[in-house]
Amino acid sequence: MERIETPLPISDQVADSIRKSIMSGELSMGQKISVSMISEKLEVSATPVKQAFKILQSEGLLETKPRSGTLISDLAYQSLSDTAILRSALEGAAAYLAAKNATDEDIRIMDEILDGSEVAIANKDYEALVIQNAKFHRRMRQAARNSYLYVLIERLMSFDYTIRSRALSTVEEWEKGRIEHRQILNCIKRRNPEEAEAALIAHIRSTANGVVPQNK
Repeated sequence: MERIETPLPISDQVADSIRKSIMSGELSMGQKISVSMISEKLEVSATPVKQAFKILQSEGLLETKPRSGTLISDLAYQSLSDTAILRSALEGAAAYLAAKNATDEDIRIMDEILDGSEVAIANKDYEALVIQNAKFHRRMRQAARNSYLYVLIERLMSFDYTIRSRALSTVEEWEKGRIEHRQILNCIKRRNPEEAEAALIAHIRSTANGVVPQNK
């Protein structure tokens, strides 16, 4: 399992590590896991592991059975795909609203963030690129001016980080993401809600399809 190094809350970091281990096959469907096992592997206390288990249970990745304990769900891969579709729909709605409600200042800041992403790509700075990508999506959600939608998407922050960090594993994916982000922002600049929504949905689903394993 990957050691924890990201600036997420500890429970989200634990969930991210488990999620990635499921995607890579290190943790297989039907495999039993325990709080003590994960605590030892990741060198964290039991409390954030218990919280991470709750996050992953809500995503359908873990299940608890009487006398069996906590297991990786047999439908884990399907749950990952379903969550990605849900996130794309929510983020698409945010892009739609951002195209209608974004201020000139919002657009200026999103432009600056994408400039920062391009600098990170030029410098081959993976960590900076992940941060800039997260900033772009968050600013777009803020530009939507819908607090309820913002909260709904933020609840998927841990899942979102897992998908994004795995997707940005190659230089080719960096460039693909750069182009798609510029397309999304251009739709917002043109005040075209439908195109902004469609571009954002396509971006997230394409990204997820590249990293989420298919059912075996």
